[in-house]
Amino acid sequence: MKGINTYSNIWMIIAFMVISVFHACEPEENYPRTRLFQPVLNEDLYSVENTIVVNLGNLKSATGYLVEVSRDSFETVDYSLEIDTNFVILNEETLGEELLWFTIYQVRVTAYADEDEYNSLPSFLGSVRTQKYPSNMHAPTFFDVLDTRAKVQWDPAGDPITHVKIFAGNDLRLKTPLLTLALTQAQIDTNMVIIQGLQPSTTYQIAIYSGDVLRGWEIYTTREALISGPNVVNLTGIDSSVIVLRQRLAQVDDGSIIILEGGKTYMAAGFVFDKSISFISGYSFVPALPVIDCSSNFNLKEGSNVGYVTFKDIHLTASDDGYNARYVFNIDNSGTLGELKFESCVIRTLRGICRMKEGAGTLESYTISNCQVDSIRDYGLLTVDVNVWQCNDILIEQSTISKTVAFIQSRNNSNTLKIDGCTINESPQTGRRMFRYREPGQDNVLNGITITNTIWGHAWDMANEGIYLIDAYDGLGNTTFILSNNYATSEFGFDVAGGKDALAGFPSATYSGLVTDLWTDPYNAVFEIKDPGFAGKGDAGDPRWRIGL
Repeated sequence: MKGINTYSNIWMIIAFMVISVFHACEPEENYPRTRLFQPVLNEDLYSVENTIVVNLGNLKSATGYLVEVSRDSFETVDYSLEIDTNFVILNEETLGEELLWFTIYQVRVTAYADEDEYNSLPSFLGSVRTQKYPSNMHAPTFFDVLDTRAKVQWDPAGDPITHVKIFAGNDLRLKTPLLTLALTQAQIDTNMVIIQGLQPSTTYQIAIYSGDVLRGWEIYTTREALISGPNVVNLTGIDSSVIVLRQRLAQVDDGSIIILEGGKTYMAAGFVFDKSISFISGYSFVPALPVIDCSSNFNLKEGSNVGYVTFKDIHLTASDDGYNARYVFNIDNSGTLGELKFESCVIRTLRGICRMKEGAGTLESYTISNCQVDSIRDYGLLTVDVNVWQCNDILIEQSTISKTVAFIQSRNNSNTLKIDGCTINESPQTGRRMFRYREPGQDNVLNGITITNTIWGHAWDMANEGIYLIDAYDGLGNTTFILSNNYATSEFGFDVAGGKDALAGFPSATYSGLVTDLWTDPYNAVFEIKDPGFAGKGDAGDPRWRIGL
């Protein structure tokens, strides 16, 4: 038995030796060499101030790395450096100059092998933004940057800010100032300066300094020019909160466009028009309309022929007892005016908007469009108060009118009178007329009165007696009325029992509730429709208050 086991072991040893010799005689298999794997990060890219930290996973077969940095996703390469470690801080020491502050950079890395053909492919590692320069300067808001001006502000921290420098938008390292301003003591004390004379639609970098020490900077991109041309007169940027218009308007040409600044007051100062002028609101540092104070009203020059006077985005009022005595126009001279137009204006606290009280002449077109009118006394929206003046075409559209004693009054015929898409409440006063044409023989609107898509609340009950009935009209015996899609609240009505006229077909429908049921705050001139069941919510009244469908 022992002998058998011995022979078996011998044969097994011989077989193993034969197999070993056989495999030893086979040729050795060689695998082809390939590129290194693309580098990966040990941790995400991050910044410390204006440096970037790159921490790579260690590739044992790599002899080094090529690090590339870009700001435009490698359309171009800003920096390229070779390192022999898997950790590097991108800063002035490694790159030769500082990275820009608050700037997005992209990073990619290639791993080197001992032979170039085995280098890895470039590995995109991501984007990272450097941090913002530590500063006490305020970032500009929408209202801090106009078309030609910029408001620069800072907190009173550390050494006083004494200088401001303006750089081109592409002068990223703030090397060449376009302008250097030494601040006044008042500017230093208020921690604010307004930069003038900038170009519209242009990017600047504006920096603050304590002496020669940079304290911070921000990017300012000016708005596009509101309007330009030889006929534009810009009255914004004047270092005064109250500006008198009379002297300035006397010097402008016919057809001039006058730009006014929001938050400032311009005194009409009794200017008499003998040329066409348009007033518009320019850009401003405050969310407010410019104010034209009509404490001394506008007028027409005797014998003048003026093509137009228009107001757009202007607040017209009077600080000097306006409700009892003041108007925008109080015309007592003879002349002609082609168009008087108020567009997107706020008109408040006056005795009347436009009144012709003496002289003789023609106002061809009178328009109130997209305006808010409130607290207008005896002479209402328009009063032709002598029978030798005439207003031909009257248009009131997409506007809100509240608290007016009178509405439309004339001692002469008109051609057309159209009211469309308006919200009207507390107008006219209890017992007064909607339309008063009171000169026998010239007391009609020749081509008719049109009222469409309008909501009318109730009369202005100035005596607080709870009486809201009104008179529809005076005169107008041969005037046709075109009425469509008009609503009135339940308080509205005509005083037919008192012998006054009703307007047949007005309103088209009566809302069953009160003005306070229909609108959110009507007695404070807020007319948002709060009743979703109101039939005219989407197609009647001033569009600014409608409920979208």
